[in-house]
Amino acid sequence: DTGATGATGATGAGLDAFGYVYELATLADATVVGGADVPFSNNGPLTNITHTAGTTTVTVGLAGIYQIDYSASLTAGVGSQLAIAVNGTVDASTPVSALVATGVVSGQAMLTLAAGDVLTLRNNSAIPLTLALAPAVGAQLTLARVSA
Repeated sequence: DTGATGATGATGAGLDAFGYVYELATLADATVVGGADVPFSNNGPLTNITHTAGTTTVTVGLAGIYQIDYSASLTAGVGSQLAIAVNGTVDASTPVSALVATGVVSGQAMLTLAAGDVLTLRNNSAIPLTLALAPAVGAQLTLARVSA
């Protein structure tokens, strides 16, 4: 016997820090030269994450462990490499290479970040890459704090 079922507990608060930014590339900003950061033209939902549309930087508002998903849809750039830079330095666990000239390059990482850390999606190579033009999403970055 299991006995009577107890009262349902309170619903958890959910994620307290998350964000989504993406690039709808134009001819003017579709090419990202080697060593440069990818601009993000648009914001999705942002909670305790800040980003100004049209810029490259995303700032974390709360310290913790974050799951970060990133991708770019390339029309040129075989041999280029995407990576997450934290405060200007590429995190060694994040570089992914474009092994074909066209297609999607994607990566995922779990990083421990401090409040105020600034993230960018960087072309971590000397080879320029070209993002797919709008209306396709050329690049995207999602952050979710999974633990304090």
